[in-house]
Amino acid sequence: MRNISKNYLLVLMASLGLALATGLYAAEATDIVGKVSRIQKSAIALQDALPRVLSEGSEIQLGDIISTGRGSRIEIVMSDGAELTLGERTHFVVQEYIVDQGGNNAVLRLLEGAFKVTSGKLMQTADASFLVHTDTATIGIRGTTFWGGSLDGEFEVALLDGKGVYVETKGGRVDLSVKGDGTLIKNATVAPTPPKAWQQKKVDRALATVTFN
Repeated sequence: MRNISKNYLLVLMASLGLALATGLYAAEATDIVGKVSRIQKSAIALQDALPRVLSEGSEIQLGDIISTGRGSRIEIVMSDGAELTLGERTHFVVQEYIVDQGGNNAVLRLLEGAFKVTSGKLMQTADASFLVHTDTATIGIRGTTFWGGSLDGEFEVALLDGKGVYVETKGGRVDLSVKGDGTLIKNATVAPTPPKAWQQKKVDRALATVTFN
């Protein structure tokens, strides 16, 4: 814990407060839903108000608030083989992750930062649901790889590969079904912008936020 700054812990506690206030935190949950497969610099998981320093091989529990430090990256392989990559200064919550015969459902929440998701076996079943909630929008995954985060101060989502994703706010919904298309979400009450092909330079800038050195 000696390498963790006071400001970083304050951010962690702020993230915990937000999760508690919005009903996202699973205080009793200890189910293992994934493992850290790769890490760069520092990352922490917060569970039951106790931080755990993460390293390669660390288990990820349901209800964890995962937070990364400056210049950090973390890659997590979920129980169904899905891959989740978080960029620096990102705060992410695993709310629900069920992969069994009784139902296939995943709910994640981005509190801050940038991330990339590649779906796994969960999305190979017809009744599966995989959602990522943010402050401004809900992203629904259909079996794909996509990126989400802030570019130039605004939250955006881009389809990198696969079947597609939808992005929905209180103001409307757009579907991204063409590789390389993206949408911008200005706020929670305005519809996402129509799908638009991203130039390769923009795709590269987005991917740089979750790429390991």
